[in-house]
Amino acid sequence: MKKYKYIIMALATTLTLGCKKQLEEKPYGFLSTTNFYKTEADANSALIYAYSILPDLDYYSRNFIVLTELPTEDVAAASGKSADEMLLDQLSVTATNGILAPAYQFPYVGINRANLVIKYVPNITAIAAASKNEILGEALTLRALHYFNLVRLFGAVPLHTDPVDDISQTNLKKSPMKDIYDQIIADLTKATGIMDQTVRMGRVNQVGAWGLLSKVYLTLASAKASGSPGYDFVTSADDMYTNAKTWADKVVNGQTVYGLDPNLVAIYDVNKKLGPEHLFDASVDRLGVDEGQYSKLPLFFMPNLNFRLPNGTYVPGGFNEFLTEPGIYNSFDAADKRKTQLIISIIYDVGDAGGNKGPTQILSITDSYYRPFSNKFNDSGWQTGQQTSANTPILRFSDVLLVYAEAAGPTTDGYAAVNRIRARAGLGNLPPGLSVTQFRDAVIQERSWELSFEGNRLFDLRRSHKMESVLKDTYGKTISGDPYYFPIPQAEVNKNPNL
Repeated sequence: MKKYKYIIMALATTLTLGCKKQLEEKPYGFLSTTNFYKTEADANSALIYAYSILPDLDYYSRNFIVLTELPTEDVAAASGKSADEMLLDQLSVTATNGILAPAYQFPYVGINRANLVIKYVPNITAIAAASKNEILGEALTLRALHYFNLVRLFGAVPLHTDPVDDISQTNLKKSPMKDIYDQIIADLTKATGIMDQTVRMGRVNQVGAWGLLSKVYLTLASAKASGSPGYDFVTSADDMYTNAKTWADKVVNGQTVYGLDPNLVAIYDVNKKLGPEHLFDASVDRLGVDEGQYSKLPLFFMPNLNFRLPNGTYVPGGFNEFLTEPGIYNSFDAADKRKTQLIISIIYDVGDAGGNKGPTQILSITDSYYRPFSNKFNDSGWQTGQQTSANTPILRFSDVLLVYAEAAGPTTDGYAAVNRIRARAGLGNLPPGLSVTQFRDAVIQERSWELSFEGNRLFDLRRSHKMESVLKDTYGKTISGDPYYFPIPQAEVNKNPNL
């Protein structure tokens, strides 16, 4: 066996090894597999290393949200931002767009780290069986998540299920989308059978794996039913809907600690990161040393002003990177709490040193620069600098509840599920008597409101074959190139002739 070396980097205060216990990880130097993977501590360190890719600024703490939100009707790139962002906003993406490169590279870094755990942890003898199973289950779930992101972003991509320890192993051909989805389903199915339900900050458990698997099956179901490009390999949409409902049911109706948080604002409170809605987050802490250990994502949504939020939180100036689009803002019902509570349209001058707010400033959705902005990414303890503890949601309970509703269709179960979401938002029930197509379209619209700015809308439009009808026909965006799959970055094609 060839020796390959890697670094397990310190991941201060962002993950935990035990239930609700802050992690203290010691950084390791270069170690080969001959003197590592001997103890339970080694296995846990390798798993933490696999997790540490998620909150990186080039993954969930920045780039992933930029890539998945700008093409939609949620946000637009503010004037003067990078050419790559402007082209992404205009759905004019080429293989040389710099935003694509991290979106392709970082999932593969995560896959390789997960592959190390999957290959070597089973050989450790000095570890309890339950601990070994949990670590393997989480690594399998991580690998599945990365491939789920890759296949939804780029379509067919190379499939690595073993660690890469030689440069020649990076030159694989693209695998068909069917093979990638088969691997995702196999990984998650195995993971759900060996994991526990202990809540650990920044880590996924059995319930999260159930939810992710339901979302994979829903993607296959709706893509087949709608004729979305690339999903001809799916044999039966109905079977996939059934599977999606079965796995989502375990989350929605199982005896777990998870459920809808009655308080919308509390979901995004950095002091309540272990709330009932959080199935899986990319976890950060403002005390971290480097971006990726903390997050700057809130600044992308906020005006580049010093101001106070309505609750008095001081904001020392944002980047004004994203402008909320009229498309999403005007689509909300005026009474929808997801608009009135989670989108900020009134800010206050800083006021005095005692925290008293100054005069108000009303933000207009038609303004060319300062517009209402999402308050989902916020840090109530943020006072100075650009470091925040705002996690990026990967999977929430409400996401899976809407998966359940869409998969169930216009049945008693389906209506009950979507109406739970609407009731929390202060809205009435969906009208009865909707056809299957009408009901599922209504649930997808509900997802746009419930999960806005969280990196889901692009995938929902792609799987439901609505990129043109919604973004072009309804909201007037210009689409050039393939709206359903981004091109593999040119730099990767240059390195791998098999792509």
